[in-house]
Amino acid sequence: MPSIPPQSLIVVTGITGYIASHVGLAALQAGHRVRGTVRDLKRAEELRNAYAKQGVDITKLEFIVVDDITSGTQLANAIKGVDGVAHVALPGDLLDTSDDMPHRAVKAVVALLQASANEPSIKRIVFTSSSVASYEPPALFPEPVTDKNWNDVAFQAWENATAEDKTKPAWVWIRYAATKILSEKAAWKWVEENKPPFDIVTILPNANFGPVLYGGARSTVAWIHSFLKGDNEFTQLVGPQWFIDVRDDGRLHVAALTNPSLSGKRIWGVAEPTGWNQILAILRKNFPDANVAPDLVGEPGEPTKQKIENTVATEALGGWIGLEQSLVDTGKSLGF
Repeated sequence: MPSIPPQSLIVVTGITGYIASHVGLAALQAGHRVRGTVRDLKRAEELRNAYAKQGVDITKLEFIVVDDITSGTQLANAIKGVDGVAHVALPGDLLDTSDDMPHRAVKAVVALLQASANEPSIKRIVFTSSSVASYEPPALFPEPVTDKNWNDVAFQAWENATAEDKTKPAWVWIRYAATKILSEKAAWKWVEENKPPFDIVTILPNANFGPVLYGGARSTVAWIHSFLKGDNEFTQLVGPQWFIDVRDDGRLHVAALTNPSLSGKRIWGVAEPTGWNQILAILRKNFPDANVAPDLVGEPGEPTKQKIENTVATEALGGWIGLEQSLVDTGKSLGF
């Protein structure tokens, strides 16, 4: 199926978010026009100003309010006349306390697909899934994780959870994994059953580091902010993992929209494996005045041993931003 042509009109859902803001930026840098969905226009103007500082042509940027990402009517209005969609938004966020989030995410995916089936200009939709839809540390597989893997352990934990399970700190991660698993599977199932005139691609990024375009630390950048403020408590729940610079994540989404060879693929968006003590050492080296957290003792501080097959993304991008550069740019964007 065709990919989108140069100078296309692309919708980026939830464009004011950390990853989505970089998807929008990468699309503008590539010469496309961008329509971003937002819950309200206040943060949209902050993002517009941030894009202007990046030197892109903001006359190619527009915003549209979608305050209910599960609304087929609102989504249909947002995608009128567009060539492609990068669906990054979630109905909530990682720390959402509602256990309805996985089902709302499925509803949003299906609503977007149904609306897109009635929009003849659409050629491809890229969905932001997550590494947790496929695999989650500290699990360790003897073989490299590929596009064929699904995180069955997290899904079973979601399906069989007791009331007590839902009070434990790990529940937020199980709920988030279920959100990504169920919504991504729903997308593939819908396409298989309905065979629309467009195709889809899903991106599975692991931990995103790299500059925040505006505002404070969000998403996985909050981990780096915590380290720079002397706090490593979050590592009790989060194991070492692979990373991707958020700018590469943005470029990968645009490549997934524009590269014909990526049609119908499930793509791991990861650059290299990391370890917490490795990250802490880089932060101490580059931010000597910061109160960087102490090293972790033993295995928790060591690099992840899990191998991940990332050839498709590596070839699509032609190279990656390295960990040290990513962390330096992260810290600087946060004011360190």
